[in-house]
Amino acid sequence: MDVDVIAEVWDVVRHHIDTNSRKEAAEELVAYMIENNVQPGEILDSFRGDKDVAKAVQIYDDQNLQDEYEDDYDDYEDEDY
Repeated sequence: MDVDVIAEVWDVVRHHIDTNSRKEAAEELVAYMIENNVQPGEILDSFRGDKDVAKAVQIYDDQNLQDEYEDDYDDYEDEDY
Protein backbone atom coordinates (compact mmCIF):
# COMPACT_ATOMS: atom_id res chain seq x y z
CA MET A 1 0.00 0.00 0.00
CA ASP A 2 1.49 3.35 -1.04
CA VAL A 3 0.77 5.57 1.94
CA ASP A 4 2.16 8.65 0.21
CA VAL A 5 -0.49 8.35 -2.52
CA ILE A 6 -3.20 7.93 0.10
CA ALA A 7 -1.90 11.05 1.85
CA GLU A 8 -2.07 13.01 -1.41
CA VAL A 9 -5.66 11.87 -2.03
CA TRP A 10 -6.59 12.76 1.55
CA ASP A 11 -5.08 16.22 1.10
CA VAL A 12 -7.30 16.80 -1.94
CA VAL A 13 -10.56 15.40 -0.56
CA ARG A 14 -10.34 16.53 3.06
CA HIS A 15 -11.28 20.07 2.07
CA HIS A 16 -14.56 18.71 0.69
CA ILE A 17 -15.44 16.92 3.91
CA ASP A 18 -17.48 18.91 6.41
CA THR A 19 -15.28 20.11 9.25
CA ASN A 20 -17.44 18.28 11.80
CA SER A 21 -17.01 14.99 9.89
CA ARG A 22 -13.26 15.20 9.24
CA LYS A 23 -12.27 13.65 12.55
CA GLU A 24 -14.42 10.59 11.94
CA ALA A 25 -13.22 10.34 8.33
CA ALA A 26 -9.60 10.47 9.49
CA GLU A 27 -10.27 7.78 12.09
CA GLU A 28 -11.81 5.51 9.45
CA LEU A 29 -8.89 6.12 7.09
CA VAL A 30 -6.32 5.35 9.79
CA ALA A 31 -8.20 2.20 10.85
CA TYR A 32 -8.29 1.02 7.23
CA MET A 33 -4.56 1.57 6.76
CA ILE A 34 -3.63 -0.14 10.03
CA GLU A 35 -5.89 -3.09 9.20
CA ASN A 36 -3.87 -3.35 5.98
CA ASN A 37 -0.57 -3.55 7.86
CA VAL A 38 0.54 0.08 7.63
CA GLN A 39 2.50 1.04 10.74
CA PRO A 40 1.35 4.11 12.71
CA GLY A 41 4.78 5.72 12.31
CA GLU A 42 4.57 5.37 8.54
CA ILE A 43 1.14 7.03 8.59
CA LEU A 44 2.47 9.94 10.65
CA ASP A 45 5.44 10.36 8.30
CA SER A 46 3.27 10.41 5.18
CA PHE A 47 0.55 12.63 6.64
CA ARG A 48 3.02 15.03 8.25
CA GLY A 49 1.28 18.12 9.58
CA ASP A 50 -2.29 16.79 9.32
CA LYS A 51 -3.73 17.18 12.80
CA ASP A 52 -6.86 15.09 12.08
CA VAL A 53 -4.82 12.08 11.00
CA ALA A 54 -2.31 12.53 13.83
CA LYS A 55 -5.16 12.59 16.36
CA ALA A 56 -6.70 9.50 14.74
CA VAL A 57 -3.39 7.63 15.07
CA GLN A 58 -3.20 8.68 18.72
CA ILE A 59 -6.78 7.48 19.33
CA TYR A 60 -5.96 4.16 17.65
CA ASP A 61 -2.81 3.75 19.76
CA ASP A 62 -4.69 4.60 22.95
CA GLN A 63 -7.46 2.12 22.10
CA ASN A 64 -4.94 -0.56 21.18
CA LEU A 65 -3.12 -0.11 24.50
CA GLN A 66 -6.44 -0.30 26.37
CA ASP A 67 -7.36 -3.52 24.52
CA GLU A 68 -3.96 -5.04 25.36
CA TYR A 69 -4.39 -4.09 29.02
CA GLU A 70 -7.86 -5.67 29.11
CA ASP A 71 -6.52 -8.84 27.46
CA ASP A 72 -3.70 -9.06 30.01
CA TYR A 73 -6.17 -8.45 32.86
CA ASP A 74 -8.51 -11.15 31.50
CA ASP A 75 -5.58 -13.59 31.29
CA TYR A 76 -4.63 -12.74 34.88
CA GLU A 77 -8.19 -13.39 36.09
CA ASP A 78 -8.28 -16.74 34.30
CA GLU A 79 -5.19 -18.09 36.07
CA ASP A 80 -5.75 -20.76 38.71
CA TYR A 81 -4.16 -20.33 42.12
